[in-house]
Amino acid sequence: MHKLSIIIQCIVIFFISSTAYSFSSSSYLIANSAMSFFDYEEANTYYENSDIENFNDSDLEKKLLAYVNTNALDKASKIAKEILRNDNSNQDAWLVYLTYAKLNNINKPFYELKKQHGVEELSIIKFVFYNNYQIKRNNDDIAQSLLDIVQASNANNNELQGLDYLLFYLSLSLNLNPKFNESFFITAQLYQMMKNYEKAEKFYNKVHKDHNLYLESQKNIANNKKHQNNTKKAEEELISLIDLYPSNKNLFVSLADFYKSTKQYKRAIPYYSIVLNIQDLDEDQRWRLLYMRGICYERINNWESAEEDFLKSLDINPESPQVLNYLAYSWIEKNVFLNESLKMLKRAYEKNPKSHYILDSLAWAHFKKKNLKIASQLMEEVIIRAPGEAISLDHLGDIYFAMGRRREALYMWRQAKDLAEPEDNIIDKILIKLKKYDAG
Repeated sequence: MHKLSIIIQCIVIFFISSTAYSFSSSSYLIANSAMSFFDYEEANTYYENSDIENFNDSDLEKKLLAYVNTNALDKASKIAKEILRNDNSNQDAWLVYLTYAKLNNINKPFYELKKQHGVEELSIIKFVFYNNYQIKRNNDDIAQSLLDIVQASNANNNELQGLDYLLFYLSLSLNLNPKFNESFFITAQLYQMMKNYEKAEKFYNKVHKDHNLYLESQKNIANNKKHQNNTKKAEEELISLIDLYPSNKNLFVSLADFYKSTKQYKRAIPYYSIVLNIQDLDEDQRWRLLYMRGICYERINNWESAEEDFLKSLDINPESPQVLNYLAYSWIEKNVFLNESLKMLKRAYEKNPKSHYILDSLAWAHFKKKNLKIASQLMEEVIIRAPGEAISLDHLGDIYFAMGRRREALYMWRQAKDLAEPEDNIIDKILIKLKKYDAG
């Protein structure tokens, strides 16, 4: 892993090269815009039709990425040779040039590499193509090395930054091993991160049905239907998977989570219960499922069952900030167990100080305990962190009003009214307060 971390540092160094100069070509501008949205097919169209003849190094690098990521390796190889004429240390270009050579049984590029560089000079090339300074014979081994780089890089970077290059390595690995299920799966995951669900589905469907990633792939396809506003299809596909794999408890959890996320709380509860009734269920999963089912009970106004689930969840994991927050806030809203709730929320905030939701609950607990100065300071911090939170704005209005700061309270209530969503369930209460206290 130490060797891989060094390689990843090298990757960052050569991601973008040389200084760019400006072009007026509309084709060039559209191509670059398409690249920023990971639309490589569109970028290729405009790069090829561009009236710009003299691309600089940075432009050629983008063109290389676009060709590789659309599986046009023959075109990419020509761009790679052009890049290497200007910079024979460009490891992206060498990766493409040598991959094309391996696939076509061409030895010349490896002789060129040896003539121009020692293997030690290009650490990524050494890692991918060589084993003890001997060229790897098996293309599957080379593909695995490319995947290793992606997995090491992805483990250290969960943001969209650099996804072009992760897809670049995955595309090369799939050229070398066209049946590489792990590369199909990770490629699909990356497109899913980009919210390009159609491409994600395309790659998930390439995972072979006998592979251990097949079920997870199909489950992700179903869940992604929800993000494409096709909840009916998502539900149907999850139920079909349960019919095919009735002993897989994770599918029942996925369907329950789906119903919860689409506010079908009554339909979620039985599926959470099926899994919770499993005797040897892992305790780490049990506390989470009790919490999820508790939320569903609370949303359908079955507080007795919700409270029971939250308490059982805390028996298993007493330091869970989200469960502490949810139960304590619910008690505060019911004006019960205020002292215990305040203690719980302090613990929750210690565990997760970045959560403005927990900070809101803590401020609200102080308000209920008549600690108005502390409540106002904490809630003001919530608004700084999340200025568009309607419930927090409403809370701050209530706190200001209790402090005699009527004009500021009215302002906060008006802001909350304008930003509130129907599911916040606060609009009617705000309108009553504005009608009663707003003189115009």
